[in-house]
Amino acid sequence: MTALNFAITDEGIFLATDTLVSRDGRPLMFTAKVLTLPHMHGLVSGTGSMVLFQRWSLKIVSEILAAHMHVLDLCTPSRLRKIWAEMSDEERGGGPADIYHLCYDPDDDQFGGFAYRSSNDFESEPLGHGTYPEPGLGGAFPITAFPGDLVRACRRLRFEQDRLDLDKRQHIGGQVIAYMMQRHEADGQPMSTLTTVQTAYEFEDFEAAYGECDERTLFDGCK
Repeated sequence: MTALNFAITDEGIFLATDTLVSRDGRPLMFTAKVLTLPHMHGLVSGTGSMVLFQRWSLKIVSEILAAHMHVLDLCTPSRLRKIWAEMSDEERGGGPADIYHLCYDPDDDQFGGFAYRSSNDFESEPLGHGTYPEPGLGGAFPITAFPGDLVRACRRLRFEQDRLDLDKRQHIGGQVIAYMMQRHEADGQPMSTLTTVQTAYEFEDFEAAYGECDERTLFDGCK
C-alpha cells in the first residue's frame, strides 16, 4: 500500500508517506494516506491494504465517539477484525495489513501510539519512542532533520522495492507528504497539539505515473 516512515520522540511525532495507489502492479491514483484527528490529538495511517485504512477512517469519523486515542484503542481491535472479515481477498491486497494510531496524551504529557496488525489478529500493541520504517529498512534510521531524513527514508524504500520482482513489490511513488505533531501552548488554555502537513518531495517519475493514472481512472477533475 505505502511507504510509511515515522518517529515518536519526546518532542513530537514525525511521519511521512507516499501518495501512490497501485493495482495489478500499475499506478491507479494518488491519495492521502493519513487521517488527522485534531480533536483526539491523533493521526491514523496504515500499510498493506488501502481499503482497510479507508474503511477504518470512515468508521472513526462517522460512527465512533471517543475523547482520546486511548479511548479509541479500547474498541479498535474488535472493529478492525469485523472490517477485515467482511473484506474480499482482492480488497485485502493479498498480504498482511497494519493500522497505526499515533497520538499525544495530554494527561501524561507523552507522545506514543498503537499498532494493530492482521498478522496478530489486530491486537493492540503499544508503541513507545523510536523510529518505525515500513515496509522495512532493515534497521533504525536517524531523524535529525525534518522532513529531509524521512524523505530520504522513503526514497531508500522506493529504491529497495524497485529491485524486487513485480509481484513481490510495494509500489511507492507520487509525492512524499510529511506530517509533524508537536505540543502547542496558548495562554489560559490546556496543553494541546499543533499538526502541520507539507508536500516534501515529488518522485522523478511523478508526471509519467500521473499520466498512467489518468488513463486508468473513469473520472478526471470535473469533466
